[in-house]
Amino acid sequence: ADGQMQPVPFPPDALLGPGIPRHARQIHTLSHGEVVCAVTISTSTRHVYTGGKGCVKVWDISQPGSKSPMAQLDCLNRDNYIRSCKLLPDGRTLIVGGEASTLSIWDLATPTPRIKAELTSSAPACYALAISPDNKVCFSCCSDGNIVVWDLHNQTLV
Repeated sequence: ADGQMQPVPFPPDALLGPGIPRHARQIHTLSHGEVVCAVTISTSTRHVYTGGKGCVKVWDISQPGSKSPMAQLDCLNRDNYIRSCKLLPDGRTLIVGGEASTLSIWDLATPTPRIKAELTSSAPACYALAISPDNKVCFSCCSDGNIVVWDLHNQTLV
């Protein structure tokens, strides 16, 4: 038990009770324009990032009625899909993976977002990403059956 994770049962009535919403309603539609394979939202809930064919679109959802993205990050060739995108909690770094052997790390703190690093694996594609709780390590789930572990600070394999 000393700092180790322990499984716990999930009670069947865990989603029932006061203060737990029972219904959801649509409040807006973001018209990405084609298949969307990945989505992430900033902790401030101001920006949403949607990944599709070749790019990630950035939406400012604090502006009601906004019909178009505020930016488009061209990450891959137009025929390749973004499969995962993860935003670090500081809201300044976005990691993008998809149908390519590279992950791109985007600096969102600049006036025009730019790629600040690319991580290349031997796999032809990355289908999912996870970030460690301390935001120092990225796990990329690859099409070759491996999970590649990256040191985000040094941009190297662990």
